[in-house]
Amino acid sequence: MEVRCSPYNSLLFLGTAVLLIFCSQLASAQCKADFTYQALSSEKGLHSGKIEVSVSNPAPGTYNFKVFEMNGTIRMVESKKTSSPDKVTFEGLKPATYFIKVEWGDTCSKTLGGFDGIIVTEKDQGR
Repeated sequence: MEVRCSPYNSLLFLGTAVLLIFCSQLASAQCKADFTYQALSSEKGLHSGKIEVSVSNPAPGTYNFKVFEMNGTIRMVESKKTSSPDKVTFEGLKPATYFIKVEWGDTCSKTLGGFDGIIVTEKDQGR
């Protein structure tokens, strides 16, 4: 068996590599958005806590925010969809640990809160 190298094989390989690199950079550019969050305490005995999420450098499109409570089990407590996600606020939260899953574009997602979660505390009566 004889294998011959054609000059077209190198061009085909190079073209495929360039196309893959270009497409992956295009997809990752679509997924660039920076998220920060702040938890605000709940009044004692009330479900009045808040989590505010700020987004900088958002890509155009619809963003879906889902808030999950972690309390032995994981339970979705609220979701919001918006196309202008500069700031999204979730209100009426009880003191607990939460995380937020954000999805946008065709394949983009980010989880806010990590392993420690976002902790909404209860305000101390004396403060």
